[in-house]
Amino acid sequence: MYCEKINGLLDFQLKHIAYRHFDHRSCYANVISPFSRMYLITEGVGKLTTGTGKVTLEQGHIYLLPSFTPCTYLFEPGLSHIYIHFMVGMKHDLNFFSLFQTNRKEKSSPFICSLFERLLAINPGLELPHDDPNIYQKKPWINKQVTFDSLKHHLETTSMIGQLLCNFINPEPSVPTTKVMRYNLQPILNHIEDNLHNDISVDELATMACFSKDHFTRIFKSILGMPPHEFLIRKRIEKAQALLLTSDLSQLQIMEETGIRNMSYFSRMFKKHTEKTPAEFRRQSWEVE
Repeated sequence: MYCEKINGLLDFQLKHIAYRHFDHRSCYANVISPFSRMYLITEGVGKLTTGTGKVTLEQGHIYLLPSFTPCTYLFEPGLSHIYIHFMVGMKHDLNFFSLFQTNRKEKSSPFICSLFERLLAINPGLELPHDDPNIYQKKPWINKQVTFDSLKHHLETTSMIGQLLCNFINPEPSVPTTKVMRYNLQPILNHIEDNLHNDISVDELATMACFSKDHFTRIFKSILGMPPHEFLIRKRIEKAQALLLTSDLSQLQIMEETGIRNMSYFSRMFKKHTEKTPAEFRRQSWEVE
């Protein structure tokens, strides 16, 4: 799997880290962050809702949210956590979270707790001035660059972020990484993710890849396990699921955001992939208890 080569492509950047305690019930809906986030819950309970459903926030566990994952947070009174906002970059325009499957929740341990605490201790003053992501993500200081006192400080910080992230990574990549690199498919996947609200044709994708339509379809299916048109539908439905769970957009607005123009087709495809109608999916999963 060329793990050494993949590791050499990774670049970790710390953005924010702090300890936070909530005295009052706090709910933040429809959060979409450009940063990836890790949390250590040190006390109390809460809920995290993403496009894959609800996850209970509880003491003794760690949590991961990849960048641009739509979510809703509910923090109950008494909840305390250490949060880490970071970015994980890869060379050649590769996207780490599209190549590797990651879990949302894992058990903590004394060693993991010590990593969170050490990261916090050596990186003071990186807390966010405001709690609400929908406010602070619109402020210019959200993109402030973190500077390090020394090479030792930088290496220690980035290596601990990598150590914490590895707790969430499944052993095998979700797609064959070397084939994605060989056929330069990552820009294609990025284009799909960024343009789901637009019409995207297989011809367009094949042209971007510099292949004929038939050859591109064969390569794409051999790597992703499905033809490109089916992959497009799946990604549109995944985005619709996330918006149904984490926003109050109407079904017509969600169709617009996902590039699906026909209501009956939208309902039929959604039920095919989730076994529920959009209304049933939202009704059974969206409310925060």
